[in-house]
Amino acid sequence: MWRRKKFTRIYEEEQKYTISSKITGAELVRKILNSKGITDVEIVKGRGILPDFYDPARRRLTLSPQHYGGSSYSGLGVAAHEAGHVIQHIEGHRPLLWRNSAIKATVFLTLPAIVFGALMILVGIKYPGLMVLFGWPLLSLGNLITLPIEMDASERVKRRLESLKVFKNLDERVGIERVIDASCAKYVDGVFTALSWVRTMIPNLIK
Repeated sequence: MWRRKKFTRIYEEEQKYTISSKITGAELVRKILNSKGITDVEIVKGRGILPDFYDPARRRLTLSPQHYGGSSYSGLGVAAHEAGHVIQHIEGHRPLLWRNSAIKATVFLTLPAIVFGALMILVGIKYPGLMVLFGWPLLSLGNLITLPIEMDASERVKRRLESLKVFKNLDERVGIERVIDASCAKYVDGVFTALSWVRTMIPNLIK
């Protein structure tokens, strides 16, 4: 959870500052992609459980409203990080596809796993419920495995921003790059949350 708290702290700190050029997250992403000759990726304003996400299959980059139209260091940092995943895709970084599959599996299968496990417990079938509780952390573990992919995306987009000379001063560069680096932690905390929950539930299941 330390990584998640670090991301939240950095995000909140840099949310207070706005880039002098007033460029928005969507505009920054388009600028980054155009510099790589990428013109067929759609940039849309999203909502829901995955507001900031690149879908290679649809070639669509979705940004939450505050990141899509905002000019804060935090919004630009998150948007730029997602642009890094587009660059990974175009440059043939295959692990990106594994990362997307892991995230989707964790998000969409976690709730059914919880519900099924709870039903097994309610009807008194302990061991199937226990199996489900162990299966849930395995899904979340996929997020932890994707950490190197997230770090790679951050490094790729930072190099691209440097060549574009987006920053007008050192404060802008440091602030936005702090958020880009911290964005790697967004998918890490799920595995630890799941394991903590299982640790709490197991004694009740094996009584």
